[in-house]
Amino acid sequence: MEYETVETAVDADLLRERLPPAPGEWIRTDDKTGTVEYRLPDDDTPCTAGKLTLRPDVLGEGAVRLDRTVRCQSVGTDRFDSVDAAVRVVDRELSQSLDAADDAT
Repeated sequence: MEYETVETAVDADLLRERLPPAPGEWIRTDDKTGTVEYRLPDDDTPCTAGKLTLRPDVLGEGAVRLDRTVRCQSVGTDRFDSVDAAVRVVDRELSQSLDAADDAT
């Protein structure tokens, strides 16, 4: 089976290199397929408080796919045409979650 959109997916190494380190209590994991996960632990549930999963979008029309999860529930998927666009969104979401946690304390 041939996928036309495989050519639009970002290079896995480039994606891993360009995404930011995990701030605060977030934990970042990477694998050789280019999947990068940011997980925010939660003491009240076996699920994570939040998770962002990014990967090359080999089955879609974008370059990068972002999946969001909150407490074991999928809360949405976005696709980006460039690594730069994905990096901007990840930076913003990680920062906003830390700001919200600071405001709650």
